[in-house]
Amino acid sequence: MTEITVWSKRGRLVGFDAIGHTGYAEAGEDIVCAAVSAITQTAVIGITEVVKAPCALDISDGELHLMLEKTVQGKQFEQAELILGTMLAGLRSIETDYSDYLKLEKREV
Repeated sequence: MTEITVWSKRGRLVGFDAIGHTGYAEAGEDIVCAAVSAITQTAVIGITEVVKAPCALDISDGELHLMLEKTVQGKQFEQAELILGTMLAGLRSIETDYSDYLKLEKREV
């Protein structure tokens, strides 16, 4: 199962942790894992390459961590938060149909 924690600070989205493989199917055929990976990695690309928001980023096999730096403010913060919100909406949609393979949680930091 993939477990994703989306972090917020004072109700504003600031990052996420994604851990584990979904286990829906064999590697290379796991459509749930592919969908989750595409959504989370696109969020990372949007934040780091499009918005260019400074963040802590760690990617390894089965784990992805992104946390906006405290220096991110104003329009840049709003754009990064919009990307994180869109990611969360997409993941919630997947969780609705594949709750045995994806668990979402939202927490305050």
